[in-house]
Amino acid sequence: MKASRHVAAAIPLAALLYVAGRPPLEIAVAASASVLIDVDHLADYVLCRGGWYGLGDFFQSCNEARLNRLFLVLHAWEWIILGGIAALAAGSSLLGMAVCGMAWHLGLDAIGNRGVVLPGFYWFYHRARAGFDAARLYRDPSKIYV
Repeated sequence: MKASRHVAAAIPLAALLYVAGRPPLEIAVAASASVLIDVDHLADYVLCRGGWYGLGDFFQSCNEARLNRLFLVLHAWEWIILGGIAALAAGSSLLGMAVCGMAWHLGLDAIGNRGVVLPGFYWFYHRARAGFDAARLYRDPSKIYV
């Protein structure tokens, strides 16, 4: 999913939390986390491209699934599970809302990218077992930029 769509997708999340009676700070944390989770794409881009070649190249490389390695350390259901447990154990509504935002993002990614990546992609363990090799994670490895 493109960045603009993730920003737009944060709006219904915020609306749902507002209707559920959550405080403004919690809503802001969830909405922000649902967008900021994508910061891990920056690291993958720099590692795969060997440097920074501009915002245009960054978005093109990510949106066209042209990176040959996919670490995406924040895009993992494992963090949702661990974060949820931590939020409950600590009684932290803010951590819970951050996890909620990340889960919202991952759910939308899983739906929106189901034609691009193989099942299990959003589990870090799955990507690690594939050696983070995009050729073993994309449905169509011919799109990988080398």
